[in-house]
Amino acid sequence: MAVAPPPTAPSRPVLEHMRALADAVETKPPRLRRREVILADGHRVGLSMCGEGVPLVVVHGIMAEGMLYARTLRRIAGLGFRVIAVDSAGHGRTAPLGAGGFRWRSYVDLHRRVLDHLGIEQAVLLGHSMGGRIVVDVAAAEVDRVLAVIPTNAAIGGGFDRFTRLGRYVPGLLPLGIGLLGVDIASTVVRARRDAGALARLAAPSLGDRVRALPSLPAAFVATIGNQGSDARLRSLRDEGVPVIVVHSNRDLAIWYPFARGAAAAAGATLVTVEGAGHSWMLEDPDSLPAMLAQLLDGPLGEAIDGRARGSIDDMFGPDALARSLDRPRSRPYRLKPRHRWQVEAASDRNSVLTAGGDQQGA
Repeated sequence: MAVAPPPTAPSRPVLEHMRALADAVETKPPRLRRREVILADGHRVGLSMCGEGVPLVVVHGIMAEGMLYARTLRRIAGLGFRVIAVDSAGHGRTAPLGAGGFRWRSYVDLHRRVLDHLGIEQAVLLGHSMGGRIVVDVAAAEVDRVLAVIPTNAAIGGGFDRFTRLGRYVPGLLPLGIGLLGVDIASTVVRARRDAGALARLAAPSLGDRVRALPSLPAAFVATIGNQGSDARLRSLRDEGVPVIVVHSNRDLAIWYPFARGAAAAAGATLVTVEGAGHSWMLEDPDSLPAMLAQLLDGPLGEAIDGRARGSIDDMFGPDALARSLDRPRSRPYRLKPRHRWQVEAASDRNSVLTAGGDQQGA
């Protein structure tokens, strides 16, 4: 009787290419390079870029900028990603939107135009806080362009929308939310005091731009809390088969953890719970998010990239793409030492939980 041959592992060409890039690098970990581009309509946009591989477009939270995440992003680049952190309107070195700053759609459309300008055909989108809401909305409008969406401690979901809607009618509710955000940020600064010098050096070059943009920050806040319908867009991603990985800490004072669970349910998403961390944990702990993504590349993230890629990594960029022509310093693999632990819950089985954390080989 003939014995059936063992099943062969599915081909994962893009993921294998990413791993080859990560294994082949020899230079020291790169510094993100600041760049500015001028869009066709004259809008100035600030970027921070490094690495080589699958495009990973990153959008920061309110009052921040891409370069503040540099210590985390340079480690992520070593996993085989071309990291492109985009400063949102009125943040970092990106010009404000003027009167359009009160319209949420203006922020989303700006990021879509940046993708066009850089020649990015397909990418993983990752956003923190306000940036998480931006990348979800960009993905909903650009389904074919998205490999996966990773909203991180993001202002998304029906629970968040209901809270902000209720805040219009309940005096003191929104100020309470703003106050909790301030407390969360302050606690992050205290926990990260040994890293305060590094964060200050990252923020210093764009300090003048940040001061000039201060008048536009209230508009960004109003636009964020005034936008509704997040659950509908998350469900549309689920219906279109776009993989979503919701990452959220369970001690976030600014955007509460139950909001993330609801958002993950709406999107049919994988949920990653970061234990004992606040809203901006990736600023104080540059190793945990890269270690988490390294783990996810062996699971849902790697499956999403290989499953949705329309070709090779080269095909993820258009001809003569600006995103590729700018310098691409690489990083050297080294041992990550994440300070946080996390749990990964598959969308198909919320009772199946994988716990991770501790030292991991990464970049």
